[in-house]
Amino acid sequence: MPEGPLVRKFHHLISPFVGQQVVKTGGSSKKLQPASLQSLWLQDTQVHGKKLFLRFDPDEEMEAPGSSPLPEPPQKEAQKEGAADPKQAGEPSGQKTPDGSSQSAELNPQGEDASECLEGDAPAGDAGKWLRVSFGLFGSVWVNEFSRAKKANKRGDWRDPSPRLVLYFGGGGFLAFYNCQMSWSSSPVVTPACDILSEQFHRGRALEAVGQAQPVCYTLLDQRYFSGLGNIIKNEVLYRAGIHPLSLGSALSAPRREALVDHVVEFSTAWLQGKFQGRPQHTQVYQKEQCPAGHPVMKEAFGPPGGFQRLTWWCPQCQPQLSEEPEQRQFS
Repeated sequence: MPEGPLVRKFHHLISPFVGQQVVKTGGSSKKLQPASLQSLWLQDTQVHGKKLFLRFDPDEEMEAPGSSPLPEPPQKEAQKEGAADPKQAGEPSGQKTPDGSSQSAELNPQGEDASECLEGDAPAGDAGKWLRVSFGLFGSVWVNEFSRAKKANKRGDWRDPSPRLVLYFGGGGFLAFYNCQMSWSSSPVVTPACDILSEQFHRGRALEAVGQAQPVCYTLLDQRYFSGLGNIIKNEVLYRAGIHPLSLGSALSAPRREALVDHVVEFSTAWLQGKFQGRPQHTQVYQKEQCPAGHPVMKEAFGPPGGFQRLTWWCPQCQPQLSEEPEQRQFS
C-alpha cells in the first residue's frame, strides 16, 4: 500500500483540478457509482496519512464545457467481459503484497477506523460531500494517462489494469484511480497531530506511544500515533536507530525513543522530497539480503497476537535485541 510520502504526491497531482467540474465519469467501481459524480465540482482536496479526501459540490449555475472527445480507459471492451487478474485490474484481491504481507492489513491498518464513512449513495444535501480514498495493493493515481500492463497476469494475458474511477474535467484533463476503496463521508477524518508528515505532528504523543510495553515494530504501524507510516518506513527507521523490531518500547531509554521518532520524521520527509524531485528512495534493509555494513539481514513476519503479521527485515548485529529491563546506559 502506498505510504504517506507517496499519497502526498498523489495529493499534489490532484490539486490542480480543484475548481473544475466533472464532465464525464468512468471506472469499474460498483459501490461508489461513478456516475454520481457527474456534473459535480471538485472544491477541495486534503491528505491524511495514507488517505485522500476530495470534496465535491453541485453548482447548477455553471454549464459544462464543450464536447471535445475524451480518452477512454484502455481495454474497455475487456472490462465488459469480466474482471482481469486482480493484480492487473487494480481490484482488492486478498493476495500477498510484494513483501509477503496480507493486503487486507493495508486497507485497514491497526488503529484506523473504517466505519466513519458510508459507501454507496451519491452526496445529498450537506452530507456525504467528501470522497475518501484508501489505497490498496499497488494503488495509484494517474493524471491524463492510463496505467499500462508491465507484465502478463497469471493467465498469461497482457491486459491493462482497470481503473476503479475515472474523472474527466472541464479543463480537458482527467484523473484515473487504481486499486483503492472509495466511500462518501460528511467530513474528512483528519488528525494532523498523528500525521508523520504534518507540521502539527505531535512528537510528545508519539514518544509516549513508543514507550509502551510492546514490540516497537507493532507501535510504529499503529496509525493512531504514526499515520502514514507503513512497512518500508518501519523497517528503515528501526535499522537507522539500531533497534531490534521486537524490542519492547518500555525497555528503550528516553534518548533512543527520541532518536527513533527523529528517524521517522527525517526518513519520511526525505522520501517525500525525493518524490517531488523524481529521485528513487533507496532502502538499507527493506527487502535486502545484507545491510550496508555487510551483515546478513534476517526476515520474519511479526505482528500482535491475533493481528496482522508484517514481514520485517533487520540486522541482528546492528540491531541487537534488548532484554525486557529498561536501558540504563546513555544512548549516543
